[in-house]
Formats: sequence, C-alpha cells, structure tokens
Amino acid sequence: MTKHPGEWNNEGLAFFGNGQYKEALKCYDTALEIDPKFIQALNNKGNVLRMLKEYEKAIITFDNAISLDKENSELWVNKGAVYYEMDDYVSAIKCFDHALSINPEDNNALSNKGAALANSGDLESGMVCFNKALEINPLDVNARINRDKLRDFLVGRE
Repeated sequence: MTKHPGEWNNEGLAFFGNGQYKEALKCYDTALEIDPKFIQALNNKGNVLRMLKEYEKAIITFDNAISLDKENSELWVNKGAVYYEMDDYVSAIKCFDHALSINPEDNNALSNKGAALANSGDLESGMVCFNKALEINPLDVNARINRDKLRDFLVGRE
C-alpha cells in the first residue's frame, strides 16, 4: 500500500525535528511527487532548504507555494526568514510586510520584521515591532528576548 502525501509530510516532520534534514527533504519531495500542490509539504521543504543553507532553492520553493496560496502569511514569513539569513534585510522586510498585510496580528512577522529592521540599522522601528508583537502576545519569547537585547543596546549607547 502506497503512503499518502500527508504521511510522507509527517515523516519529513519527524526527520526535521531530529535534525535529519536531508532525510526530511526526501520525504517532502516524495509527498510533492504525489501531490505537487501540497502547500504544507512545499512550506516544509522550503524550511528544510533554509536549514541546509540552500537559500535560492528555498526561495523558489516558497514562491511556488505562494503562487498556489497567495493569502498564506506563514509562507511569506518563511520566505522572509530566508532573506533574513542571507542578510538581505530589505527583501526580508518586504516579505514580512506582505505577511502583515494579510494578517496584521501575525506575531512571527512582527518579531522577524523587528529583527530585520534592527539589523538594518533602524533600531527604533525594530523596537516598535517587538513591542507590538508583545502587545498581541505577551508570551512571545523571541519578541521579548529581542526587545530586551535591543533595549539594553540602546541604553548602552546613551
């Protein structure tokens, strides 16, 4: 009996969780051979390619997923994360802004945008993003850590 694409995707998630990225990639590719429009497998494949530092392939994969589901803010956030890791903060911010145009309450988009802004030198705007993310979700650990680091840095500059 052949596995369903969702089963391949889940198997890929297990490999991904164990840091076995090449094995995860094989599972996502198998799921996508069966169903090339399987958004979650495309998203997961893009994330594993990012972990493997295959950034151009990751961007192509996210673009493919976005072409199928333009209103999926998670895809835009993950594409932005690829650009962020490439130190292309301008492109990352554009992706995070697009995600926020779809879902203004997307904590990941806000927190990641804050990091990209801060790293690009716009410290005050980065702080605004971290604070807004924490207003939406006070338990957002990443936003809190980044906000506190940025606040300590700004205080140290005074």
